[in-house]
Amino acid sequence: MTSKPVVAMALGGLGGFNFHDAGVLTAAHECGLEPDVITCTSGAIFWTHLFLTDPGGIRAEVEQQAEAVSGANAVQVAVLGDPGVFQPAYASWWARWLAPPSGAPVRDLFDRLFPAEVYQSTRPETFFAQIAADLGAARTPVMFNAYAVTSGRELVFCNQAAFGFLGLSPGHVRPHDIPGEDISTEYRPVDAEAVRAALWLTLYGFSNRYQGETAIDGAYERQLIMSELTGCDVIYAIKPQASAWRAQPPANYFEVQDFNTEMWFNTSFAAEVAGLRAARPDGAPGSIRIEPITMQRPLGYFNYFVEKLPNYTEGYEQARQIFQRDLPGGRGVRS
Repeated sequence: MTSKPVVAMALGGLGGFNFHDAGVLTAAHECGLEPDVITCTSGAIFWTHLFLTDPGGIRAEVEQQAEAVSGANAVQVAVLGDPGVFQPAYASWWARWLAPPSGAPVRDLFDRLFPAEVYQSTRPETFFAQIAADLGAARTPVMFNAYAVTSGRELVFCNQAAFGFLGLSPGHVRPHDIPGEDISTEYRPVDAEAVRAALWLTLYGFSNRYQGETAIDGAYERQLIMSELTGCDVIYAIKPQASAWRAQPPANYFEVQDFNTEMWFNTSFAAEVAGLRAARPDGAPGSIRIEPITMQRPLGYFNYFVEKLPNYTEGYEQARQIFQRDLPGGRGVRS
């Protein structure tokens, strides 16, 4: 008699493509997939939270968010913001011009003309607190991350179930094998400040603090958290970008930016797969089956700014086929 395989879902957030994660999670719920552990980054944190608290409500939430920006294009969102998520930092921009000069003249001019803070988060503190409370109380192990800019450390936030899954205690530090660099991953408990840091985009500037450190969205450092999943048999790697460009080479500035972003995130994914190989005695993933659930086309630069319902549908349909194949009896997963 074979034991039930250990199944993980590793979800990566990515700008206007988090609906892809939502579609995959809807399919998981409908197919009866009950993962043994979930890792998530950036916008996927919200959808993971909903999957664990109200999975049947994911579709309705997707439709509500899509309706909020219905008819809007990237330019409109850039100028007006995304209701309930962020707004342009116009007041801060003008305030910089009223402040006295500081630092080198050229840099001071650039800081005023082209500040790092382009937008301001408009999510209320209750939003972060509710996610933290629900994820912290979840019986399913959950991990998400942030990046401490000033120290170069990754912060991986775990609920109590995740600490048990990893066999670690809060405060554990995992060093990285980079000669001469004191760079590490630290494992910390989930709280509201952790959720805020994990959802802090670079376009919000670098004023956010987590326990005294400048901290931002961890997807910029590691889009999919996978190297901690060495004890799993199956890992569904949900990344909203294709594994390769598969199109004509970029021909303009915006296509180059899209290309750079997709390749950057895919490099992180490749590093995670390499981390799994390095953790296996035989130097290979062994019995771990990694099942990517991805987009199959270049994303398009302007699509990063607005969530669209077709991304939800694409993730849902692709995941449903995979989960139905793997769950012929309803709840088990074929390793």
